[in-house]
Amino acid sequence: MLMYYYVAKILPRRMRHNYEDLLRYIDAKVDPSRFIGFVILFGFGVAFAAAFNATVLFSLPSDTFFILFFGSYILLEFVVYFWLSLLADSKGRFVENILPDALLLMSMNMKAGITTERALLMAARPEFGPLEKELSKAGKQVLSGKEIKYALLEIPRRIKSEVLERTVRLIVEGIESGGELSDLLEQTAEDIQNTKLVKGEVQANVLMYAIFIFFAAGIGAPLLFGISTFLVETLTKQMGQFNLAETGIEGINIGRGTLAVTPDFLKMFAFISLAVTSLFGGVIIGIIKKGREKDGIKYFPILLFLSFGVFIFVRSSVSGIFGGL
Repeated sequence: MLMYYYVAKILPRRMRHNYEDLLRYIDAKVDPSRFIGFVILFGFGVAFAAAFNATVLFSLPSDTFFILFFGSYILLEFVVYFWLSLLADSKGRFVENILPDALLLMSMNMKAGITTERALLMAARPEFGPLEKELSKAGKQVLSGKEIKYALLEIPRRIKSEVLERTVRLIVEGIESGGELSDLLEQTAEDIQNTKLVKGEVQANVLMYAIFIFFAAGIGAPLLFGISTFLVETLTKQMGQFNLAETGIEGINIGRGTLAVTPDFLKMFAFISLAVTSLFGGVIIGIIKKGREKDGIKYFPILLFLSFGVFIFVRSSVSGIFGGL
């Protein structure tokens, strides 16, 4: 529909290009402008329905509708973009894992006297997944007369992987310099495998830090919040049972005061704090383990569910033990 194309122009050009790149990485058979326009209109519809239903069901003020609408819309757009990004990263990680095997296979084929373009086609094995399709396409382009370096440079455009991009550029430089390509492929495969081993050792060394952060965000924080909110609620009830007359001592009035912070406010503050702690805890774990913030977003739902569960369990347990005192 033409409406989708016009709606897609609402987004900044850089954002549209990011969507186009992600759709190309995941090999989506859909027009990028049409997809972007659909996501925008779909987001408006879902956000409006969510905000309207929440406002009516919970009898919220009319001003809250706009806050819920914009918040729901931004959240939905973020989820769609993040989901596409995760799919592209997953495809790239798979290719990085099998890339050394593909390079070694190409190297062995070349050492056996097979031409470069035939080596590309013979290295396109079904077990290589997305890389099999790209190698087959590159080999066919070379056979049809396209220069091999241009055919190879097309591969990283459809697979989101820095390792693959650097490897392809290294191979292209080796071809242009006239070096022994089979030895270059073999050495590159060994370097990638060694890099993977080093990353594995680093992840094993920082695993303790990730476990500590997970424990602090998922168990430690809700444990403290659960006990503290129960204590404040208990003190508030006990203070409400006293009926002290105001007494003046040397101009200073001493009497019963009222707490400005209610137990309901503290519980709401605890839930919000636990949600924020879970989000940033997951992000930090992602940075420690993978070196990228978005790799830690997947820990957010786990930490959120765990922290809320521990908070509710601790409050219920403490209330059951000390509630009758």
